[in-house]
Amino acid sequence: MTSDRFLNIRWAYINLAVAAVSFIAAGVLITDSRFLAAGFCSLTGFISAGLVLNLYIVSNRAVTMFFNSLRNEDTMLQFPEKIKNRSLSRLYDSMNKLNSYFQEIRLQNEYNERYYKNMIRHAAAGLIVLNQHHKVELINEAACGFAGISPESSNLNLLGIKNPPFYEAVCRLQPGEGITYKQLTGSQLQMLFFKATLLKRNEVAVKLVSIQDIRQELESRELESYRKLISVMTHEIMNLLSPITSVSKVLSDMYHPQRRSVTLPEIDEEMLRTTLNGLQVIDEQGKGMMNFMNNYRKISKLPVPEVHSFEVVEWIDQIRIVYAGLMKEKNVEFQIACDKSVTHIQGDKKLLNQVMVNLINNALEALEEIQMGKSIRIGISAAPGNRTSIRVSNNGPAIPSDLHDKIFVPFFTTKKEGSGIGLSISQEIVRLHKGTLTAASAKAGETVFVMEI
Repeated sequence: MTSDRFLNIRWAYINLAVAAVSFIAAGVLITDSRFLAAGFCSLTGFISAGLVLNLYIVSNRAVTMFFNSLRNEDTMLQFPEKIKNRSLSRLYDSMNKLNSYFQEIRLQNEYNERYYKNMIRHAAAGLIVLNQHHKVELINEAACGFAGISPESSNLNLLGIKNPPFYEAVCRLQPGEGITYKQLTGSQLQMLFFKATLLKRNEVAVKLVSIQDIRQELESRELESYRKLISVMTHEIMNLLSPITSVSKVLSDMYHPQRRSVTLPEIDEEMLRTTLNGLQVIDEQGKGMMNFMNNYRKISKLPVPEVHSFEVVEWIDQIRIVYAGLMKEKNVEFQIACDKSVTHIQGDKKLLNQVMVNLINNALEALEEIQMGKSIRIGISAAPGNRTSIRVSNNGPAIPSDLHDKIFVPFFTTKKEGSGIGLSISQEIVRLHKGTLTAASAKAGETVFVMEI
């Protein structure tokens, strides 16, 4: 290919040289009055120059047509290859091959576009793409079903016309955010989860909103939570009632032996002492029942958070001061670290203090099972979506894997004197802040509670 290119260039230079020599010779011959020979030389020069000019014009026209066809996405243009001019023949052959290559790329892109459009169109999750001006550029069948509009319509503005609240909720959603949207479709309540992601297409930002129906999942999780709660409550109530029923039966049998009532002379000091002890057991178990119900009220009647912005550095100092003496007394290494990017937290400081107290106290209780090298660490950092992550970790025994799903269930506890409401209250407080509280435990000896608000 390189040798052909050099041959083409050499051919053009030879023709230009012949033209130049011919014109010079014609000029010399004219001065000698040899007009016939001068005319022949001039004709030769014009022919040579014409060949070069014709090659330039034809090549330039062909290249221009080629690029215009590419710009207009017309890949059907073909140039004749079987011509006498070898230079043009090779040029046409190269452009035809390049054109075929672009045609293959275009066909592949069209195939990929149809493939992804069909995949998006029939995806189970709803998908909506909006441009910077909140104009709908794409909406699939699932999203149309959620919005209550016909998927056969080609009018992308139909969403804003037929379901304005749905459209406004999608428009208000910021990239990285997720919201739960409720709507009535006929007599059925839909609970949808919207999640927005920022994408760039040809340097233009668009917002992709995914939509999922989470009602069934929420109902399933809620039902499972109720089952766990009822199971734990039943267990606790049975534990409290069992001594009462047992003592009642003992007293009943003692005062009604063989289905008759004892007479006053038959009552001795032993019976009175047993009666008093039994009544004391009933009293203690009754107080336990009252305490159990009071704890239930604490969970079910948490106040609505009063959200304000407060300084992280000041909050950290307050936590450190509160626990400095206790940590020293229990020989626990206590560290608090915070990213410089996190200066303020949005939340109810009093309620968040309650969460931190529960998490730190739980960590201290877990460390009672080890003797040396006790450590509690608190880390505060930025989280996606303008949120704040607060980690409370300790190097105490790991939480057994079969208890991970139960530690946040109200009244569930593995402690002898625990009420089982600390973590459940903490999780509910974080939920009221529209955040999450999760736990993770490694076999290496680290338990971490992560709060994101």
